[in-house]
Amino acid sequence: MKKILFRIMLPIVFSGCVASQPVKPVENEPSANNKLKAEEEYSIGYEYLKQGKFDDAILHFNEAVKLWPKFYGAYIALAQCYRGKRDLVMAESLYHTTKRIDPKDTRGYEGLGALYAEQKRYGEAISEYQAGLMIDSTNTNLLNGLAYVYTKTKEYDRALEIYTKSLRYEPENLSTIKAVANIYIEKGEPNKAISYLETLKEKRPEAIDVRELLAKTYLDLKYYDKAANEYNFLISKRPDFYFYRLQLGLIWTKQKKYQLAEKEYQEARKLAPNEPLPILYLADLQITRGKLGEAENLVREALKLSPDNDYAYVLLGDIYERRGFQQKGVWDKKKTKANIQYAKTARNYLNQAINYYTRARNNEQFASYSATEIERCNNWVKQLNEDIWFIEGGKK
Repeated sequence: MKKILFRIMLPIVFSGCVASQPVKPVENEPSANNKLKAEEEYSIGYEYLKQGKFDDAILHFNEAVKLWPKFYGAYIALAQCYRGKRDLVMAESLYHTTKRIDPKDTRGYEGLGALYAEQKRYGEAISEYQAGLMIDSTNTNLLNGLAYVYTKTKEYDRALEIYTKSLRYEPENLSTIKAVANIYIEKGEPNKAISYLETLKEKRPEAIDVRELLAKTYLDLKYYDKAANEYNFLISKRPDFYFYRLQLGLIWTKQKKYQLAEKEYQEARKLAPNEPLPILYLADLQITRGKLGEAENLVREALKLSPDNDYAYVLLGDIYERRGFQQKGVWDKKKTKANIQYAKTARNYLNQAINYYTRARNNEQFASYSATEIERCNNWVKQLNEDIWFIEGGKK
């Protein structure tokens, strides 16, 4: 039930808290000594920025622009700090300041485009990226940013056209090729994605993120042997990463190789003893094998680690739905007053299943599945209620 999702990223966004306001630029040209001191302040500020210490970084960047009021890079860095602090109004103002300082430098357009895309202000983002491309039509950051926005607005053909142009300037850009592959996945054309990823794998055979996306795509296409090969490669590179074990176990489960699946899930559990996911994958496997008591024990164990885990409640729903269905099956074979307890037990189990599914239905990942199973259980409960009323009403 879990899928790894991979997406093209916008320029780095940091996070933090509030500090002093930036100094506005003035027109006086600083001395060479002041420029040198400004660069020193910038270097100190940038080290704080990399550590996510935004207040300290802002203090030094502000000192830099006091010494050098048109220090373009310092304003860009200040904008990054305020984006990290989620003060998007200040960040936007700073990017506009950079455009006034040097309208021909594309970094201000890149920053604004990314900022607007982050806020889903897609029209404004497109305008900024296009304005930047009027200055430098070969700038792959601008091209990729613009294509990203068109991907978000589901204008896939336009996005692919722009990414293709970007690849002409940087043919081995890993992020761009991954973005193209992701578009084909989003369009429901994973075979086309695979051709890009396999080409990239040939060029960058050790690139973990490429192999991850390729493995996931193989799995989505039910190319299980190829997917298993990729996950075995990934395990060889990162043997302590439990999630690869889970994915390999999922492949064996799909192929009904349950003992191999259990082995991988148990290994994942050893690697991540405080993570609920390996335990829940094990529980899911035991449900598939019909071992409902063992499955419930595992789910209860996972809930101790993660009490609000919606996957756990979906699995409990599955367990009680199956128990209810089993009891209903006995009842359906012989609907007599002597067997009425089977109908009542089935109804109780199904109502419990409904309660568990209801707890998970607000989670987007499980909403559709939960709604379907709730409807199924309700139909069975309705049928059982009618049967119980008919039998206990003395009609038979």
